[in-house]
Amino acid sequence: MKEIADRRAELATLSPGTRLAYSLFLVFSLASYVVMAVLSVQRSGWTPDSVSRYYLGGGDAYGKTAGELLEVTHFHLFSMPMFLFVQGHVFLMSRFPARWKRALVCAAFLGAALDLAAPWLVLAYGPGFAWTKLAARALLGPTLVLFAVVPLREMLFGGRRAAAGN
Repeated sequence: MKEIADRRAELATLSPGTRLAYSLFLVFSLASYVVMAVLSVQRSGWTPDSVSRYYLGGGDAYGKTAGELLEVTHFHLFSMPMFLFVQGHVFLMSRFPARWKRALVCAAFLGAALDLAAPWLVLAYGPGFAWTKLAARALLGPTLVLFAVVPLREMLFGGRRAAAGN
């Protein structure tokens, strides 16, 4: 934790044990994104119509109840911010441009907020709000991948370049 708090710490120069722990966390994160993407596509598809059908029902899908949404929202309100906090901190330790880092962290949290709000908006206000789920995916998906790939790349290959420059 002290390495996360040290503003001078660079991912490529962290101790081997810390780099291993961070790298394994990020590899598991990437695997979870694949599962998340598959689940999302299987459940609610890629279009506003398929998203609204998933939440409101229709065809072979049954509509979600407020109780079901409360359970999912409750779990995700705890897990998503914590996950973004940890992965965001690791990403913020990268050499990525500071302005972009801040913007991407904000985009990730906005994507998470939209992801949490989307089912409620569709249920309360109708299928016209299904676009919020697609916007959430567009913001959250790429930022999460960057949060994992950028630090992994630096930890695995950044040290060699820094050492070669000495």
